[in-house]
Amino acid sequence: MNCPNIMLPHPDQRNMTEDYMHLQHESKLLSAPAEIRRAIYANIIYCQIHAFLSQGRILLSECLQPNLGDDYHDGHERETMAEGSSDARWARRLRSSWGAHWECEEVAFAQNTDLHKHSHHCIYNLLFLCKKMFLDVCDFVVKTTAIIVTDLDTLNVLLLKYNELTSGPNRLWNLWDYTRPSIQKLNVALRLPLAFYRALEEDEALVLAAVHHTSAVSTMRTTWVRLWPAVCQLQQLRSLHIWLDHDDPSSWSVIKERFTLHHITAALAAYMQARSRGENLPHMDITFNLPKLHPGIARPDTHFVQESPPLPFTIERRIRQRYHCEESASGNLSVKYKADFPLMHELPGVLEEPGVTLREFEEFEKMLWDEGTDVYQFMVDMFGFVSCF
Repeated sequence: MNCPNIMLPHPDQRNMTEDYMHLQHESKLLSAPAEIRRAIYANIIYCQIHAFLSQGRILLSECLQPNLGDDYHDGHERETMAEGSSDARWARRLRSSWGAHWECEEVAFAQNTDLHKHSHHCIYNLLFLCKKMFLDVCDFVVKTTAIIVTDLDTLNVLLLKYNELTSGPNRLWNLWDYTRPSIQKLNVALRLPLAFYRALEEDEALVLAAVHHTSAVSTMRTTWVRLWPAVCQLQQLRSLHIWLDHDDPSSWSVIKERFTLHHITAALAAYMQARSRGENLPHMDITFNLPKLHPGIARPDTHFVQESPPLPFTIERRIRQRYHCEESASGNLSVKYKADFPLMHELPGVLEEPGVTLREFEEFEKMLWDEGTDVYQFMVDMFGFVSCF
């Protein structure tokens, strides 16, 4: 996506009040009632937009609003059927750090020429018209648009290092100066290295003394710890959606959820306590979207199992990506298949079986795991079915 390389009008470092801007009475749009203007903006500005860091600047691009998780999207849908396409392109899509938003990443960086038309976000055209329009659009964005962030660096800059974005004479006219304090909807989608989650599981003192973690993982961990209290300090935030995964073919359940998500849940608990004390904080709807737990691995003391006590947030479970990118020593990319729970999802015709739902198959498989049955061997013995588990 190409952001126009244009500087906003110099505000002489004064407050942005009507004393320092043209009221634009001759503008039919800006003179229209607020509800008319909002209806017009709604047809121009998407209800969900990605914010991402590129060369020190926050850029915006359209979100195609992908399916964030169900029982059918397992990575196979990322395969391209175009003539002459190789598995390498499919593999690159499978390892996208944007996770379920892999196609949005292609839009943002215009990797697909058919999608290039989506990459020029209309909000820029509105922001550069005049000061009054700038404020009007900012107000609309924070009240109606979900901001989506797919990496820790961008979230860090938006919440903790935003001064680095706004240096120079045009600071007062930076989009994020006006939207950040008033964001009402924030969606965070992170597909992070397995080693990073492992570091989060460890005791903090051990992490500080450890030498086996790379500097990148250590930096990410420090950022992670600081970010979530900052998220909860967004005083207008009313909706927080967090989609998480790791980048390894192994089961999601090898991660100890309760330990890795501790810093998030602690920040949310502090927010809830402050609200219960009567502090003027809005109600926040909090949702985690996580892969389904493997009953042969997950435990109540390390995972948010179904039998866990009530939580102050909602957890949605999805089927995990089953097709993964594999890179050889020579740098060649290929596609690897590795199933996570439920395995019986792979039985031929299971989704077409009359009168039997996928949930019932899941419950049956979970019962087998709980009983200590080797489900892999059971599937071979009962159905003669062998897959690349």
